Amino acid sequence: MSIDYLRDVKPLEDQGISDEVIAQSLRDATANAISCSSAKEILQENGAVIIDPVTGEKSGLLISYYQSLSVGSDSQVLIAYFIEHVFVGGSEVDTNVYPRSIQWASVTSAMPADLQPTVAALLQSAGDRPNPDASVAEIVAAREEYEAQQAAAEAEREARANFAVKKARYDELYNEHIAPLQVQPGVTNSDWSVALNAMANDFLFTEDVTAE
Repeated sequence: MSIDYLRDVKPLEDQGISDEVIAQSLRDATANAISCSSAKEILQENGAVIIDPVTGEKSGLLISYYQSLSVGSDSQVLIAYFIEHVFVGGSEVDTNVYPRSIQWASVTSAMPADLQPTVAALLQSAGDRPNPDASVAEIVAAREEYEAQQAAAEAEREARANFAVKKARYDELYNEHIAPLQVQPGVTNSDWSVALNAMANDFLFTEDVTAE
């Protein structure tokens, strides 16, 4: 999916985030947020999280991995958040936006091989990653394209405004010099020539005064 400046870049740029980090976020972001209901099903089907129907205790591949991590580490905190959010009333996990996109990619890429099928299934449920090759160069190009479009639009607005001023002056001079000839009896070619020249001279005089 192509990068859209207003949708993908500007919101992060306005937060002061660098192009390098924006590019990383776009590479890591899923197409959609991960639905908690889908995630719960995937985690249970893959044995990543097993809930004892009697005690309610959780076990499984993801729980074992979580317990192996350093207490309070970023990875452990994020996995704890994910499990809690999925199983206790959450709606979705926003892996499709910064900063969760980068956090999720970093944590899951470090998971052991036996958890990667679960990671892949979760990723697939969120529509995969639409911009896996996003680069700083593409971000710069998207920004430059947007700025060029804005400049062209502004130039068109200025041209239309300038035309409107000239058209209003034209109408004014037409009513002053030309319109009377429609009802004036015995109008000659010379009269038309004088009127047209007077209109043109007045128009040019107006332009010269405006320019000064």
